[in-house]
Amino acid sequence: MSDPLAAWTPTLAVFVRRCAIVGVLTIGLMLLFGWIIGTYTGFWQVMYVAPVLALAYNIGFEDPARWRAARQDRWHLRTDAVIHHGPDGEVRIPLADVVDVRTRLGWSVVIFLTDGQRVRISYVSGPKEIAAQIIAARNRMTP
Repeated sequence: MSDPLAAWTPTLAVFVRRCAIVGVLTIGLMLLFGWIIGTYTGFWQVMYVAPVLALAYNIGFEDPARWRAARQDRWHLRTDAVIHHGPDGEVRIPLADVVDVRTRLGWSVVIFLTDGQRVRISYVSGPKEIAAQIIAARNRMTP
């Protein structure tokens, strides 16, 4: 039996920060898209309607569904594996199969496996520390 080392769960604050960043970028891109259409066609209403529709879709549908799925995730680091408990059951990722661990965009950790698969731990606080913990546990296993 392996010993527990750490546990992580998604946090609402990190999720909201991600939503705010993605929302601002989406509005900016839609404004640019509307400006381009307005410049070439004279149809300037797109510049106002496109960002509002994109933001409404994200706030109304995509983000709540994404959070409902992610908030159930539980990640546990043990001396021999990373274990994911989620709505679909439990998945055990042996540390011996971990090739690399990297952070992405300040709100997720990506675990690279020997068979080419990637596993993402999303919306966690301190992704750099989590990546370092997983690498340190993996390194303790190998001589």
